Amino acid sequence: MAEQEVIKHTKKVYEVWKDGDLSWWHKLKEFLLEIAIIVFAVTISIWFHDLSEKRHKQHDVKEFLTGLKGDLNKDIQLLEENKNVIAGLDSNFHLILSLRDSNIATVLRNKIITEHFYFYLRVTHPSIGRYEGFKSSGKIGTIEDDNLKQDILEYYQQIIPDVAYGESYVNELQSKILDQDINKDDKMTMSEFTATGKMQGLLGLGIQNFEVNLDAYNNAIKHAKKVVVEIDKAIKH
Repeated sequence: MAEQEVIKHTKKVYEVWKDGDLSWWHKLKEFLLEIAIIVFAVTISIWFHDLSEKRHKQHDVKEFLTGLKGDLNKDIQLLEENKNVIAGLDSNFHLILSLRDSNIATVLRNKIITEHFYFYLRVTHPSIGRYEGFKSSGKIGTIEDDNLKQDILEYYQQIIPDVAYGESYVNELQSKILDQDINKDDKMTMSEFTATGKMQGLLGLGIQNFEVNLDAYNNAIKHAKKVVVEIDKAIKH
């Protein structure tokens, strides 16, 4: 519609300019009027186009955020599960180390250690497909809430990698302890085995890194919940 108006008024400008019966002053007034109409029509057309494009982009943003909220809730559940596993391992390692100087009978000590000497290699696989697709398409910048945008980027680019790094280190440490267990002297009791200098060091290192792991899980869970709240506000806005 706007293009037709521009064409129509452009033709009229040409006709007025070529009309030999009109005075120079009259031509100038008609010319300026038609130009003003053309500029107005083009401006309105651009404004409507930009408004339509903005609405389309914000529709995409709303769909993305709605899906992302579901992804984050799945992540929170997974992080909680892995956190509980690590908390259990941390408790076990503390217990095993505490038995070193215990006066309880050797048989009971061995039984307790055996019951609590196990491993879980945990890996958090967050739901990142939706985020990666939105980011790679260059649409992250269309999220109007800067705080929400920065919190989403921080979660996926900083917090989740921190969790993955901590898990990788702890899993590697558990693998080393497991190797020691597999290769230990068959005549050595669990109490004697866990009391060796190397095992004491590995168990102590495990405890230190379990605590770092737990902090990373708590931080990720807290941040994910914060983003979910921000998404709810953005969607309702």
